[in-house]
Amino acid sequence: MTHSHIGEGRSLAMVLPDPWTRSDSKKLLPTDARAHNRTLVLRTVLRTPDVSRADVSRITGLSRITVSDLVGGLVSDGLLVETDARESKGRPGKPATPLQVNPLAFAIIAIDLSQPHRFHGAALSITGQIQHRAEVRGDLTGGAALTAVVNLIARLQSAAAPRIGGIGIGSPGIVDGSGTVVESTNLGWRRLPLATQVSERFGVPTIVENDANAAVTAEMNADGSEDLLLVRIGTGLGGAAIVNGHLVRGANNAAGELGHITMPGPGDSPATVEATIQRLLEQGGDPGLVQRVGTVLGEQLAPVVAMLDVPEIVIEGPHGLDVAAIAAAAETAIAGLRRIGTGHPCRVRPGSHDEDVVLIGMADLLLSRTIATI
Repeated sequence: MTHSHIGEGRSLAMVLPDPWTRSDSKKLLPTDARAHNRTLVLRTVLRTPDVSRADVSRITGLSRITVSDLVGGLVSDGLLVETDARESKGRPGKPATPLQVNPLAFAIIAIDLSQPHRFHGAALSITGQIQHRAEVRGDLTGGAALTAVVNLIARLQSAAAPRIGGIGIGSPGIVDGSGTVVESTNLGWRRLPLATQVSERFGVPTIVENDANAAVTAEMNADGSEDLLLVRIGTGLGGAAIVNGHLVRGANNAAGELGHITMPGPGDSPATVEATIQRLLEQGGDPGLVQRVGTVLGEQLAPVVAMLDVPEIVIEGPHGLDVAAIAAAAETAIAGLRRIGTGHPCRVRPGSHDEDVVLIGMADLLLSRTIATI
């Protein structure tokens, strides 16, 4: 069994949206309010280990009686544990009892389907520790791809903690709010109710999200930016956007589907950015060509930057590609086209995670959406 951490000092709950930071249960039905508040308490302990009940009450705005009741239930369910009491300096009375999330409470399974001919996944603890990894390679399209996903999850389930809290799958293509893959050219899927099928097969909450949306979620969590664009370079160009802390999906759940961007190729014949990058990977890095790729990307992204006034763009690409040089050229191009003479320039940087970025994002999203039901 392989153990590794997905980030220093981070927990999977860090990405939960702002509405979950304070109690707003007056607008909810009683059963919904309890689920909301249970999520709020568990998230607070995830973000701030060793907090006391009084601390949780102060942070969330919930009454001490409500917090005490919810904590009691979470402890009984094995999700929280109480550690040795600590004395409050200068405060008489019973010492406060620190609370921590039980890392062995359950595991989360995250799957990344974004790479051609390779699916990979991991089982993670609720605190973000990777417990086990698995992958499958081959001709992964159509029915064979679906079978491979099910088999990959089954392998991770058998190797993970005794209890699986949920499954998150990052898929290329257009994915709707129900977890149906509306269309994925790479995988040969059309209107596949993937979340429903996987949830019925394994009996746990399952979410499916576009891989770029998962990646931008992980990147947002990495640096705390609430306004962020992401571009993923692969067989095509995928993108995602976080604006004011919220993921932009679009009316058809197709926000970020960039497809292909053309640029001058050999002999000034048109070529796509993706084809040019494939040439770079096969023939070795040509600094001039890398520069042109970054410039073209920057020119294409500049209007989006102007419209949304985003301060940061993340570019991700395949192993072996000089993404840092592409990002630098894109940043220069955007700065040259920007009309605003004041304010902060738009920063363009490589991704802060390795190939685990989709897994991290899916684990975050899964926890934020399903934690109340676990």
